[in-house]
Amino acid sequence: MVAVALCCAIGLTAMLALLVAADYFAFELILSPPLAALAAAGTALLFCALTVVLGKLALNSARRRQKREFQQRLTMILSEVFGVELLDLLGGRPSRVIGAALVAGLALGFSPALRRALRDLLLRR
Repeated sequence: MVAVALCCAIGLTAMLALLVAADYFAFELILSPPLAALAAAGTALLFCALTVVLGKLALNSARRRQKREFQQRLTMILSEVFGVELLDLLGGRPSRVIGAALVAGLALGFSPALRRALRDLLLRR
């Protein structure tokens, strides 16, 4: 896998170098050689900046999709465990759900009587 990634990186670097060279020769037809070199370098920087922006947009989109899927799975799991009534009470907001889970976990951790009561409640269902 590392060898494939290394070959891809070398190939992409060579491709970028050839594109810059072709860009330089295209600019050399209408500009002097120093200006053509600057124009080719600017084009390469613009290409890199565009690639970074598009990658960032794709990454943000993937993160939003993962966050939505996580919230849906969390809601489904909590509705199975605690029922729809608790989710309606919390308003379907993940931050409230997580806060309620933390408070419930602390309460259950400190109180053996509360743990027994919750176990009995769950066994009755």
